[in-house]
Amino acid sequence: MALFLVLALKGSSSIIGLPIAAKIPATDFYTIEDGKWIVESNVSTSKDLSDFLGIAQIATHFIVPVRGYYGRAQPDLWEWLAAKTSKANAS
Repeated sequence: MALFLVLALKGSSSIIGLPIAAKIPATDFYTIEDGKWIVESNVSTSKDLSDFLGIAQIATHFIVPVRGYYGRAQPDLWEWLAAKTSKANAS
């Protein structure tokens, strides 16, 4: 499983949020704030995730793999990331 940062651009937040909620289990995505998610998925690339979500041709977006992270954010984000990365390291 891989982590991806999904960013909605130019007002496409609702267009992207719907397929994330419908196609990704609730435990496998974290909403940072409107239009910004971290998604855990078994796809290999950012393009694969865009295609899986069905947003490639309909929404302006930016998806990048998360290979490391640093910053200052709400504690539950760090807890979610820690749980996901420790699960990946155990595999």
